[in-house]
Amino acid sequence: MSKVVVVKYIGDQRNRPLTQSEYEMLLKAALHTLSGQGDLAAAVRRFLPGGTVGMKANCIAHRLNSTPLALADALMAILVSAGFKEKDIVVWERSNRELVSAGFTLNVSGAGRRCVGTDASVIGYSEDFYGSGEVNSLVSRILTEIVDVNVNMPVLKDHSVAGLSAGMKNMYGAINNPNKYHGNNCDPYCAHVNNLEPIKSKNRLTVIDAVRVQYNGGPGYAEDYLAYYNGLVISDDPVAADRIGLEILEHLRAINGQPTLERAGRPVRYLASAEKLGLGIADIKKIELRVIMIDRDGRESTGELLE
Repeated sequence: MSKVVVVKYIGDQRNRPLTQSEYEMLLKAALHTLSGQGDLAAAVRRFLPGGTVGMKANCIAHRLNSTPLALADALMAILVSAGFKEKDIVVWERSNRELVSAGFTLNVSGAGRRCVGTDASVIGYSEDFYGSGEVNSLVSRILTEIVDVNVNMPVLKDHSVAGLSAGMKNMYGAINNPNKYHGNNCDPYCAHVNNLEPIKSKNRLTVIDAVRVQYNGGPGYAEDYLAYYNGLVISDDPVAADRIGLEILEHLRAINGQPTLERAGRPVRYLASAEKLGLGIADIKKIELRVIMIDRDGRESTGELLE
């Protein structure tokens, strides 16, 4: 059985972006619960044992609704507190332009946290193709050569083709030819992209930002279809994390007058395909879910996923 932790902020003025300190509270609570470790460093090392850590952002919506800087900074602070050096942390995306447009500061030097796109002249894609099913792609050298482990940090969104854009869809940003793999609602292509060896072996943790969810009109920015959920979805099972993200997305669609993704012609099929490949659990009955509510003072209580 796979475990997923959802942490929701219930402090005052919740319908706003969270600060770094608020994200740190959520992340610490989730890591303790997911790992079963009381010590924060031990909790981090349970999933990220050492080496260079990648943090794969999602920056397609620019500053409007991309991986928040505050979330990236919060995770970096936690990693440093667990003994990682800033120079051994790499925030990355498919392009420098996307990172800058989302507010990140590029840094390819060995001093401080690195931040770089695969299209940078010093990076690029692997020399060899990696294959799974009908997917045959070059993979970012950030994954194949630079980082030892990776944290996938998407934003929870509707997707105009795949139905769901969360952790697994975010890894399209790690390959050179994502445009080829959008047929049939990205099924089974999204599963096979995540089954490519560097992605499968190095993705150790999924942290889905679900503070502000694009429940329709995604994956770009559509202001009329945004709703605050005020939470994070975290798991070391990439399929289970997305499955819980799908529950949240469908709930927000329903309460805002949108049809199910299946009725909208965008059924999320690729999660079941991913489970068949052994990438994780898509059957919600086999997922152990913990929902934690955290107030402004860091006090924790048990909550419900869809309240």
